[in-house]
Amino acid sequence: MYILTALKDNEVMFTITRNMTRDQLLFLRKTSKFTCPQCETPLRLKIGKVVIPHFAHIILTNCLTSFSERESPTHLIGKQHLAEFFTRVGCKVSVEAYIPKISQRPDLLVRNKRKTFAIEFQCSVIPTVDIEKRTAGYLRVKIPSIWLLRTPPNIQLTTKGISLIKLTKFMHAFIKNLPTSGATIITYDPSTAKFIYFSQLVHISGSSFLAKIRALSIEQQTFPFAQVKMISKEERVDYWKLFMNKRARFLHNRIRSSSFGVRDRFLTNCYENKVRPENLPLCIGFPIQDSQVILAHLAEWQLELICTLREHHMDVHDITDKWLESYILTKCKVTDKVTALTVLTRYCKVLQMLNYNVYTPISEIFISESILLAHFEQEIVAKRCEN
Repeated sequence: MYILTALKDNEVMFTITRNMTRDQLLFLRKTSKFTCPQCETPLRLKIGKVVIPHFAHIILTNCLTSFSERESPTHLIGKQHLAEFFTRVGCKVSVEAYIPKISQRPDLLVRNKRKTFAIEFQCSVIPTVDIEKRTAGYLRVKIPSIWLLRTPPNIQLTTKGISLIKLTKFMHAFIKNLPTSGATIITYDPSTAKFIYFSQLVHISGSSFLAKIRALSIEQQTFPFAQVKMISKEERVDYWKLFMNKRARFLHNRIRSSSFGVRDRFLTNCYENKVRPENLPLCIGFPIQDSQVILAHLAEWQLELICTLREHHMDVHDITDKWLESYILTKCKVTDKVTALTVLTRYCKVLQMLNYNVYTPISEIFISESILLAHFEQEIVAKRCEN
């Protein structure tokens, strides 16, 4: 376990910074004793040529569980970068400060004017329940937490504008809705010293999202963190075109990609409604905010919902929360039932806005793309954009 902060000679807290020379650290190692501020056991100051200088427990102790993750060289470097950044913007920074009341050590404890924040720079995948527990712990002592993910190595940072990206299920937990940029993840890349923003996230299926990607150097960053500008009318149209292209490609290949045969519920629904997947009306496979909690493609779960409404002879204007809750339990695979209810409710409102008639054969449904584009701009993007 790598640590940057230790108690020096049982007197003062000491943090290793990047501007300390090797000779300075070698001198300190010879003349000072270091102990863990939490468990009070001896620490060794390690000054190698591969991993940056750090402290390590001479004997392993259970105090390591107070961190969100086991340290790595990348995590250490990122933590140093962020400590320097918060200091530069005028914050008081404590590295790896131990909070006794909750037995947690955030990467950084940052005080900005009268408010204190716990900063966690997350480089490894941990159970989302651990994130929730640590966040709840900070809230118990009235300290809001800010989680920064390490930028995924598979993201091409040369990519600009609106792109198709892959986000793991772990990353889904870090999506936040911001005033100007909507569903957004802010990450940090220690190798380039840049914050990478994935904003205006629009879910397609599984790990696939559309996003506007922007990079901001740590020298240009502010605190509170800078926000991505509202997207333009042209960018909104680009979003729609790219989304429709991905939808068409998925539906065109859906028959060949099936691995369920006659048990494929989506293809069965298409067959029973006498419509090929690629000929489904545009309102089936329509983007809905937070739909990543439903473990199916947009077109698959939306067609299933419409078919179920028809089976139950239910008009779209008569749908209740109680009915949708029952539907989720019997028809949907979801990661979050509460959010899934919100997603289904949003889609039902789309159908209501379109005056969708569940009794009209799906093969005969036609809805103008311009109408859906307008609704897409209004519900998915425009509320967070310039008019």
